Amino acid sequence: MIDFGGLELKHPVVIASGPVSATIDQLEAADRAGAAGASIKQVMTRQSFRGNLRAYSTPDHVMVFPVDRRLDVVEGIELVKEAKRRKLELAIIVNLSSQEAEVEEYGRLARKFEEAGADAIEINLCCPNFSLTKRQLGRALGEDDIDTGAVTGQNPRLAAEITKCIKDSVQIPVIPKLTPTALDPGRVAEECEKAGADAFSVVGGPSLGAPPVDIYGAGRPLYPLMERAAFGAMTGSIIRYATFRITGQIAQRVQVPVMASGGIDNWEHAIQMIMWGAQVVSVCTSVMWHGWGVVDKLVKGIDRFVAEQGYGSTDDFVGLALQHLTSSEDLGLIKGYAVVDTERCNGCGICTRPGHCNAVTLQNKKSAIDPHLCLGCSICVALCKQKAITMKEA
Repeated sequence: MIDFGGLELKHPVVIASGPVSATIDQLEAADRAGAAGASIKQVMTRQSFRGNLRAYSTPDHVMVFPVDRRLDVVEGIELVKEAKRRKLELAIIVNLSSQEAEVEEYGRLARKFEEAGADAIEINLCCPNFSLTKRQLGRALGEDDIDTGAVTGQNPRLAAEITKCIKDSVQIPVIPKLTPTALDPGRVAEECEKAGADAFSVVGGPSLGAPPVDIYGAGRPLYPLMERAAFGAMTGSIIRYATFRITGQIAQRVQVPVMASGGIDNWEHAIQMIMWGAQVVSVCTSVMWHGWGVVDKLVKGIDRFVAEQGYGSTDDFVGLALQHLTSSEDLGLIKGYAVVDTERCNGCGICTRPGHCNAVTLQNKKSAIDPHLCLGCSICVALCKQKAITMKEA
């Protein structure tokens, strides 16, 4: 068992809040798949979206969605109650935000969900699709517009005030979900921790993105079934490296545990996220692309790694990568160069193409690298499909 800020989980894999956690059928599917918990789709006091999910999607790469109807409070409460009536084994986490002017509304909302049976509250301080979208278009907010999601999460004082309000209102764990768009997410986390946060949820997105356009169709953005376009939340594999970053950033700054989501497509990504400081990992987009079997593959892959490497549990390597982290000006560079295994090299010449390097040439239909000209960047290693190039220390 994992003690995640007072929330007991049978293993470190949960379902992130999103389109896969909006209905009781989906929560039952998550439970059958073996997920340790599920954060239900974001609950809002006011419905900001006009319809269901529309997205530009390239599987295993990126998804950009500007619209996806959220749950209202009544729907969210009924979903939690039904999950408890059906005695689902997975922990039920409620992802919520308020569009009301009074911070106290967060406390009232959280109390309602605790009474409905929720196991934890996840404060949505990260969604970019509302006030942040308007701000990035340069539009002034109207009188009825309340800063929510990512804009709220950029304000350490306000984020902490909301956290304290909820902590004072409920007994279950309170988990702020932080935005990567804050100037200093670590400071936001520190202030929320002082306010009583039991754990944190972090994500490398959703930052706002835009889809490609039809260059032969008057530049029309390639969203399906939409009359116009808007910047949309960007998620999927493309944000994995940003999730590594914010996970490590927050894990260094707080004493409470961290849950990371964004770009986790296989068990190796999950292990890497744990080594960057996450005690728990959560998935959504990969389930949208590949189905509920993703959960079982993650759990079994993590278990196999733990056993093969001789660890007692995942707790043994949480934050293992952080010992290697320093600032860019303090990095120590090792002298070295790329070398070619001529037995593996097929002479395709792809390694000679990088425009920044003149160290690689073709000689007798094989790649040859001048160690005196090699920059040590390793781009040729990544390009070589034959795995014929490696880096060697001088």
